[in-house]
Amino acid sequence: MAETTHLQIQELSRFAQEQDFNQQYCQYFGDVWDEAGIKDISKMTVQDAEQTLKILADSEASPQFIKSLLAQAAIDGATPQVLEYFLASDIDGDGRTLAQEIFQDGTNPLQPDTPQPPPKGQVLSPSPTEDLDWEI
Repeated sequence: MAETTHLQIQELSRFAQEQDFNQQYCQYFGDVWDEAGIKDISKMTVQDAEQTLKILADSEASPQFIKSLLAQAAIDGATPQVLEYFLASDIDGDGRTLAQEIFQDGTNPLQPDTPQPPPKGQVLSPSPTEDLDWEI
């Protein structure tokens, strides 16, 4: 495991220990795990984590919710490999990992932070304005 990822897992664990999730939060987390088909967090596989990321990508989860969900996973015994997979993922494809977005940038890991280039084949046309004569 890369040193940076190990430090990010430690940071996630520290965050998890500081939390006192109420019953409602735990229910929200449970809903995500249920939708992903995960019965036991400690037995979660990378494929389960991938499915969870797809669910989060399709949701309108806040960065704080995602960070809290991963913290709860750490508390519930998710393996370091699974936590590493989550933290190294780039859900929105902007080149920043989930860990960088939630711990360093404070940005939403579900939304690209940089303008995305237009899809290939799309031509940007000038705005339909009249030609203006400029006089100096």
